[in-house]
This record gives sequence, structure tokens and C-alpha cells, in this order.
Amino acid sequence: MKVILAGSTGFIGQEVLEQCLQNPIITSIVALLRRDLKLSNPKLKIAIVDNFLEYPESVSQNMEGAEACIWCLGRAWMPDNDAARKVCLEYTMAAAMELTSTCATTANSKNRKFCFVYLSGAAAERDQTKPLWFKQDYRRIRANQERFESIIFRPGLVLAKETNFRDMVRGLGPSVSVDKLAGAMINKALEGGGSQIVENSEIGI
Repeated sequence: MKVILAGSTGFIGQEVLEQCLQNPIITSIVALLRRDLKLSNPKLKIAIVDNFLEYPESVSQNMEGAEACIWCLGRAWMPDNDAARKVCLEYTMAAAMELTSTCATTANSKNRKFCFVYLSGAAAERDQTKPLWFKQDYRRIRANQERFESIIFRPGLVLAKETNFRDMVRGLGPSVSVDKLAGAMINKALEGGGSQIVENSEIGI
């Protein structure tokens, strides 16, 4: 199975890439990056994207035949709301439109829908009229891109695989280890269907 991955240089994206490379079901991975990744693996293809609002023909050709995309691009918190809107909303929507035209036919020919797995956050608020008491604009921007059909992960605090203070952090709020989150996202990409939104409490179940 061929999978597209965006955000593979980030904390979560790196773990997703590592697990994708180890997964025998995944035969090909196309990583969308602004710069080359110093990693060599026969399953991995680097597709350089200078602007995530536009996809050149060479990148589109690399993505052809993919059946799923795991989108980890973005940050847990961006203070600049214009930049946040561009990264979390505009980049994601542009990718969704490109993938619909480039990859949907292949997935449909195999009797499955193209699966777009999107990494959001537990605090993202889809109701744009609801009053919020912290990070108001950013939480609304991060939730806007949840409006098209996809499988959306909304984890709480994402912890490193080995964290000595894990029990203490868990007492402060919802959390999940990065390896468990990455594995759950990959499983959804492979299986498709299921819940449209996967909350922190459902990750790993």
C-alpha cells in the first residue's frame, strides 16, 4: 500500500515515518517536504514542495497510486493567527483538493475511499460561535479544517516514548505517548472508515 506523509520532520511525524517504514503492509511512502531528508530507504520517496498551496506536476506524479495520507503538518500552538490559518487550514485544504483529484480514482478502483488522516488537537473547537477561554482564535482555526471528510485525531498532551514523569503528567490532563498515537494513525490509514473523529481516550483502543 502506498501512503503519503506530510510533516515527517516534526516530533509526531518522525515517529509516524519510522513506523511506516517498519510496517510490512506499507510498500511505498511519499514524504512531502520543503527540503531533502537525510534518510535512505527503498520504501521512501521524498517529494519537495516549496509551497504547500501549489503542487507541481512532478509532485502530483509521485503521489499517484496512493491510498491514504497522514497529515501531521502544523504545531500544537502558533501565536500568529494568520500563519496558523495558512498552515492549519489553507495548506490542508489545498492538499485535500490535490489528493482528491490525484489519488481518489486509485483508491476507488480498489473498493475503498481515499483515507485522509489528519492530526488535530484535543482543544480544537468546531463550533465557531462558542466562547473560548484560552487560545481562542487558534483553537477555532485548528478546527476549521475538520469540516471535510477525513479521520481526525485529537490527542491531548503527546509524550515522548520514554517519559519518567508520565504518571505526573497524566494527572494533569489527557495524554498519549507518541508511539501509540503514530501507530493508531497508521492503523486508521490502512483500515479506513471508523469514527470520523478519534479523541484522546479512543487512541490505542
